[in-house]
Amino acid sequence: MTKMNESASEWLNKEYFETVLRKHKKDEGLTIQKFNTSAGTTKGDSFISAMTRFNVEFLLSNSQEPHYGFYIVKSSYEGDPTIRKIMTDFDVYNREILMYNKILPEMTALLAEIGDDDRLFAETMHVDLERGAIIFEDLSASNFVVGNRIERLDEPQAKLVLSKLAKFHATGAVLNERMPSILTDLQGGFLRDSNRAFEPFHQGMVEVCAKFAGGCEELGPYYKEKLLKLKPKVMDYSIRCFYPKDDHFLTLIHSDMWSTNIMLKFNTEGAQNGTTEVVDARLIDFQFSNWSSPAVDLHYLINSSFIEEIRSSRQDEFIQYYHGILASTLKKLNYGGHIPSLHELCVQLEDRRFYAFTAAIVNQPLQTTANTEDADLNSLIEINERSRKFYEMLYSDPKVQNTVKTLLPFFDRKGLLDITD
Repeated sequence: MTKMNESASEWLNKEYFETVLRKHKKDEGLTIQKFNTSAGTTKGDSFISAMTRFNVEFLLSNSQEPHYGFYIVKSSYEGDPTIRKIMTDFDVYNREILMYNKILPEMTALLAEIGDDDRLFAETMHVDLERGAIIFEDLSASNFVVGNRIERLDEPQAKLVLSKLAKFHATGAVLNERMPSILTDLQGGFLRDSNRAFEPFHQGMVEVCAKFAGGCEELGPYYKEKLLKLKPKVMDYSIRCFYPKDDHFLTLIHSDMWSTNIMLKFNTEGAQNGTTEVVDARLIDFQFSNWSSPAVDLHYLINSSFIEEIRSSRQDEFIQYYHGILASTLKKLNYGGHIPSLHELCVQLEDRRFYAFTAAIVNQPLQTTANTEDADLNSLIEINERSRKFYEMLYSDPKVQNTVKTLLPFFDRKGLLDITD
């Protein structure tokens, strides 16, 4: 058995962590006094990796005063072998290791060059290349919480996240100039031609949406027929949104940019007064990061994770806000490529707008459900009665139904429900 295939329980122990912490703190005399572990995720949070939290009390070699560290170890999925194989085919573990080991630190350094101390990600403590594991700071110990996937992000939260995302995209474009090919080699995101594991989910969700539309007085047979014709094409059209086009502004994108991949920090003093002022955010989970258009991240984020008011009537305002930070950061970093104008970015967004349909009609019902009993990866990759009932349950949510009533006519007017080939 290779170290990559070892169960985390076999090697994630006090001795291993002490060795890692000594290297991180540059203190060979460091000793761990207390070592506690707990699960890092609950059902519905992550389908593709295992996470373990570690609370550590340790002594430095030159002090008897205890110090405390809070970390998360992220390792490969150890459950269903079928799921593990699919994720291995996606190469998600190697990709995220590359991100945490090399790319994210370089992006942080780029911001530091221009005197921007904004932190976009958790600090990496250690990357174990042999075991395919990443150890980074536990943001929850600093009062960060996962974005609320059910309530979604309000205006202050949305703008803060867009600011972080704009800087992520800007530093990705500049890093590619300075380290050619390291990012452009990252082809294929969450959806790709070479791995269609999630096609049953995409087609199944469009089918249940069609069924709902057919029985809905506000929509009716017109939308049902269109959606059923679109069903065999939905995966193809979604994948095309990721294609890097030479005449588009391209950069490193997150590729799975929604609320549970965002950590938010709130003003704790305000919370005591009944307010929830957001003060900071971090982006997490980079298994699917790839070289593409920022429009992919923007469509997915807005249509999966922003409150309805923003999605339905204020998208242009928030795109303009994002573009201002993107362009400003690119200029400060002396980006040598063409900085897209706001209009050019909007043209890109229109060209890839089918991904808004995918995010809203296929993904958001899953992402905002409160019923996580069957929310596992098998439900998304298998074609069986259990999956069909799960999809129908998702579409029984009145919030989902109201969204569909509003968005299907909009998508139809945009031509997104038409077969184009």
